Amino acid sequence: MKNLSFIVLSVMILAACNSSSDELATPGASSPISERSAQPRTFHATLAGSLNPNSAPTECTGDIPLLLVDYFVIGNATHLGNLGASSFLHHDDCNVDGSTLTLTLGVSGNLVAANGDWITYSGQDTIDIYNFATHEGPTGPLNGTWTITGGSGKFDGASGSLTVTGLVDFQTLGFNIVADGTITY
Repeated sequence: MKNLSFIVLSVMILAACNSSSDELATPGASSPISERSAQPRTFHATLAGSLNPNSAPTECTGDIPLLLVDYFVIGNATHLGNLGASSFLHHDDCNVDGSTLTLTLGVSGNLVAANGDWITYSGQDTIDIYNFATHEGPTGPLNGTWTITGGSGKFDGASGSLTVTGLVDFQTLGFNIVADGTITY
């Protein structure tokens, strides 16, 4: 009788382990795991940029002639950690408005994790150049919006949006910004 009870108990345990409905392990099991894991996540980055003197300059349109080069970007970002050395910001286009003393920039680039995975972004930044034009101060506020347009590795197909705020240093032409928003991957 003990053997029969043991066999019945073993069969019940085996049947329970082979159940096709395990909500804890596979919630919403009708969709692939890649679709279940793609969800909006909070994104925060603290970034600094320094001039890349070897990049081809972008010529600005508008009231004041200006050439802009690309930037090396360093910093730290959620989901990426410390950024790799190949992170960059490129100026796709730029325009200087002398009446409002603003510099509007079309930007794009990559934020690269230490493991080589990266996020690709594009967007528009506006820099208040009043202090630069009037020699009133060494910095100017930068505000922008960036769209995450893809990536590689775990960020393949990533999307999202970021609000960018910070300062441009008119003496070094570097920048320090914070980017906050969401990323889906």
